[in-house]
Amino acid sequence: MHDNFRNLDFDPRNLPAKYLEAIGLAVACSAQTEDHMQLAITGCLGLDGELGWAITSHMTVPLRENVLKSVAEIKIDSLDDLDQLDELIDKVKLAAERRNAIVHNLWCRDEKTNDVFLLRTTARNTVKVDLVPMPLDTIIDDAKFIYGAGIELLNFLLSKGLMPSLPPRDRPRFHKTKAARKKRAKD
Repeated sequence: MHDNFRNLDFDPRNLPAKYLEAIGLAVACSAQTEDHMQLAITGCLGLDGELGWAITSHMTVPLRENVLKSVAEIKIDSLDDLDQLDELIDKVKLAAERRNAIVHNLWCRDEKTNDVFLLRTTARNTVKVDLVPMPLDTIIDDAKFIYGAGIELLNFLLSKGLMPSLPPRDRPRFHKTKAARKKRAKD
């Protein structure tokens, strides 16, 4: 059994470039999909984008999901639309799980064959470690799924008029920051 681990290189810098590119694509797609969840919350609240960022930027993904479901039930009257949104949220949740599998596991490469693996470790009631082969196509498919989930949510928001408005151009606020107020106090 230990012979299988002898030739594994865990230095992520040594992963094949195509793998690094696919991992980066999946992560970038995930950031966009998370942004679309923020847009959905903001739009359902009827706020502009800047106010929405103030509320949603530091929310965890599960919190965003719960908040979106809550505000959508208040904002959206159509039961069919709510059912569709639930399906989209479930798809975004699955996208987050795929992203987490990519981001929260160790990557390694067999030095002899150049095959790439994930070392997946869980510790729920017992510690379990699995070495999972990771074909490049799987990562690319995950990236496409993650991207698609976000775009479907965005298209729903656009079709239902739930996009947040742009912040007003003349909203004076930079003189209100803590640093600006501190400087004013010194002057």
